Amino acid sequence: MRTNLSGASYRSKINMKIVITGRNFDEKAKQVLKGNEIVDYSYLNLGPGADPNQMIECIQDAQAVICGPEPINAKIMDACSHLQVISRRGIGYDNIDVSACQKRNIAVLRTTGLVEAAVAEHALAFLLYFARNINQENKEMHQGLWHRQRSMGAKNRRLGLIGFGGIGKEIAKRAYPFGMDIVYYCRHPHKEWDNMYHVQYADLDTLLSSSDYISINVPLTNQTKGMIDKEELAKMKPESVLINIARASIVDTQALKAALMSHQIRGAAIDVFDHEPCTDSPFIDCDNAILTPHVAPFTTENFQAMNQQSAQNIVDWQQNKLNRKYQVV
Repeated sequence: MRTNLSGASYRSKINMKIVITGRNFDEKAKQVLKGNEIVDYSYLNLGPGADPNQMIECIQDAQAVICGPEPINAKIMDACSHLQVISRRGIGYDNIDVSACQKRNIAVLRTTGLVEAAVAEHALAFLLYFARNINQENKEMHQGLWHRQRSMGAKNRRLGLIGFGGIGKEIAKRAYPFGMDIVYYCRHPHKEWDNMYHVQYADLDTLLSSSDYISINVPLTNQTKGMIDKEELAKMKPESVLINIARASIVDTQALKAALMSHQIRGAAIDVFDHEPCTDSPFIDCDNAILTPHVAPFTTENFQAMNQQSAQNIVDWQQNKLNRKYQVV
């Protein structure tokens, strides 16, 4: 029987068996875990589409696991009775059944504060792609054409941020120097953010109807799943662009495709998909959709930092030194 995580009778936090399932885990980060038994399955390239039975096979004797987006649900936990802590390399944890972890006294940790900057860069890259028509201009130059067009630009355009957590704030910090008018929507707005991040709060309807670029930055929850549907898309301006670097299920895929095909909105930039790896996206035949394979956090510096922190989080948890900002439960 598991007891409270902080209780003395709970399983030992030293010399643990730690299994790594997260992809692209480096040797330097493993050194942080020295003194523990380390089993590295990062080479299996599991990811969000991992077979639950394969996950069980990998972590059934583990006391700790360092994972990426591969799912860890109640079935897996029941088959892995030694599991005490899950260290998520990243900030999103919708792949982990947190409620099941709470019932089983399994700690869930994440690398808050590291991934946000890289994801914000990707969102701004999407925005500038549409703001300056770089791809089209480059394509025509390679065809031997000199066809200059005026672009929409970013200066004085409105950027709407749906969600204003770490990623939303990092996007705002980068967009403000472009001279953009930035509004945000979230459940718990704070007036002091106006001056700190040069933003203003707007309700969702106002944000959708007035923004030229809209970035989705909320986590996937029961409340946010499907929050951008046909009705919400209909509120957007015809020249607006929707950017999704959060989770695919937040947006109604078929409604967005219809809006793109009919040119109801100008375009969309999408880095997340309903199933991954995704080589058959429904947006493949949408010329006004820009697609990337969930690479917003994929910078060399970011992955090294996340690997290090996900390992350090386990060590700090073992030593009862974990910073609370890294712990979900």
